[in-house]
Amino acid sequence: MSRRGRARPRDPLRFRFFGGKGGVGKTTCAAAAAIAAAERGARVLAVSTDPAHSLGDALGRALGPRPRAIPSRRGLLRAAELDADAALGRWLQERRELLATLGERGTYLTRKEVEGFLRLSFPGVDELVGLVELRRLAGAGAYDLVVVDTAPTGHTLRLLDVPETWRRIATVLDRMQARHRYLVSTIRGAYRPDAADALVEDIEGVADGLHELLVDPDRTAFSWVLLPEELSVEEARDGVSALLRAGIAVDEVVVNRCTPPPKEPCGLCRARVRAERAAVASARRSFPGRRLRFQPALDVEPRGIPALRRFARLASPRPTAPPRGIAASAGGGPAAAGRPAHEWLEELVPRGVGLVLFGGKGGVGKTSCAAAAALVIAGHQPRRRVLLLSADPAHSLADVLRTGASDRERPIPGCPGLRVRELDANRAFQERRDRYRAAVEELFGSLRGGSNVDPSFDRRVVEGLLDLAPPGLDELFAILAVTEAIVTPEAPRHDLVVLDTAPTGHALRLLALPAKAHEWVKGLMALLLEYRNVVGLGRLAQDLLALSRDLGRLQELLRDPARARFVVVTRPAELPRLETMRLLRELARTGVPVSAVLVNALTPPGCRRCRRAAASEGRELRALQAQSRRARGRRCRMVVAPVVAPPPRGLRELSRWADTWQTSTR
Repeated sequence: MSRRGRARPRDPLRFRFFGGKGGVGKTTCAAAAAIAAAERGARVLAVSTDPAHSLGDALGRALGPRPRAIPSRRGLLRAAELDADAALGRWLQERRELLATLGERGTYLTRKEVEGFLRLSFPGVDELVGLVELRRLAGAGAYDLVVVDTAPTGHTLRLLDVPETWRRIATVLDRMQARHRYLVSTIRGAYRPDAADALVEDIEGVADGLHELLVDPDRTAFSWVLLPEELSVEEARDGVSALLRAGIAVDEVVVNRCTPPPKEPCGLCRARVRAERAAVASARRSFPGRRLRFQPALDVEPRGIPALRRFARLASPRPTAPPRGIAASAGGGPAAAGRPAHEWLEELVPRGVGLVLFGGKGGVGKTSCAAAAALVIAGHQPRRRVLLLSADPAHSLADVLRTGASDRERPIPGCPGLRVRELDANRAFQERRDRYRAAVEELFGSLRGGSNVDPSFDRRVVEGLLDLAPPGLDELFAILAVTEAIVTPEAPRHDLVVLDTAPTGHALRLLALPAKAHEWVKGLMALLLEYRNVVGLGRLAQDLLALSRDLGRLQELLRDPARARFVVVTRPAELPRLETMRLLRELARTGVPVSAVLVNALTPPGCRRCRRAAASEGRELRALQAQSRRARGRRCRMVVAPVVAPPPRGLRELSRWADTWQTSTR
């Protein structure tokens, strides 16, 4: 065949993941990159794996789990927002009979009990099934590039565990099948693999395939997005290092929202440029040999195809040179004359409340707001025992406070009555799982004589099912370890817990977990009760009953407005407003009481650029108030906090910043 007649071999399908701390602009950068690639002639699929999707908001198109065509001048562009729960349901439904068969062969549960237990028990559903579904969607179309908008840092890094999780699932199912193989071999003298064995092999193949995809630099690369802020650079350094250690290529670092030098005197803009210059220098030192791309800050967040197309063209290999002789830091001024400082305190944290959760879209300043509020509370009420707690897998409390923090409670120097802790969810879960494993050993070690139960098979199956915990159960166990300090009637250790949650999607998952975990405990208890005639249930049953009681207490606490409140933190911009409305509706649906919406980073009047930003933010604030009133049927209390450049860090700066917060009168 002539050279002209030969078909050119198709290049391998490439995946470009956009990761980073919440709120740095991952979605905007991913959407702009997808549009730019399509308009260079590529066939592109843009996908969001974040449970709190905003890809559709950025593109200005309603999206769902099925790819939808997006207008493009050239090439081809489709976009989708993954529905992990639906993907899990479809995956289980397609294998329903085989999974039930394996469960019946390896446990004493009925088919119905097996199906319910498996639906509850697949861990990390967002990351686990999301990555498989992503690969399925990519394979269903003739694409050159798949651009992936991921969840914020802590949950993005869980991608690294997805292949190993699939291997654990295969191991548990293989243990269930082992009893069947043994019995058939004993009776027939030989065993021939069947469809259940093929399912186990298929899942093992999924694990191998996902691992190969993630570590192949010719197919997969990460763009890490950060802001030109000290805290953002520090977190990016940790995230990029974790990916590189896992063998995943990070070939690009995107520094987003770089402030242009002011064209007229403006203390806020000059302070921003000065702080950003130091952060950019730190980024260059932190990521040697990696491509740095700079995106300028815009007066209005780019939304819709034309705006994203323009945003993509603004990318530069270097930031705009800052002017010399920049003034000192600037930010919001003191509270308005005649209005007392901290008048907002009773709005956010009414007296008597024992748990306050700060949550919202990534990057809106949840951690800073939670820390500042806790400092004010401890200062106003020195006899109150306050615990400031982080449940975000990508902790930043210690960085914001500029003090040491770990999984052990620590006092904060200079602030009596306030302690800080960053939860190690993995450790909390591992400790409890180790305890359960020991109880399983005890349970099956006490097997009574005359039983036809083979403890070697049954013990391994039960141990394996302990590994298949509901998604996020590690975080839930960590929260339980703390909330018991305020819900234990006998001796509560804290009067108030201020909780800095993970970004929206994972915070909502955490709030829904007590009910799901309750079902998981009942499923595990049902499994153990099937053995009650041949083994003593022992310590494991006692532990599970105690867990069931604690979960019930936590459910009651989260829905009691006299004891718990949720503070929704947001920014006065369109994408945060849209996600805030979804969060408020979901909190209302689940019965979690909201005390107020804290609107962070309002721009004070200054130069023309600041005045344009302030006008746009005012419109967003009015829209948020009107929409929240319609959604909740009543006025939503609001507290506003001004932007500060650089962002406040340390006890003194956080306290000064909290002095400028005000209840909104708009």
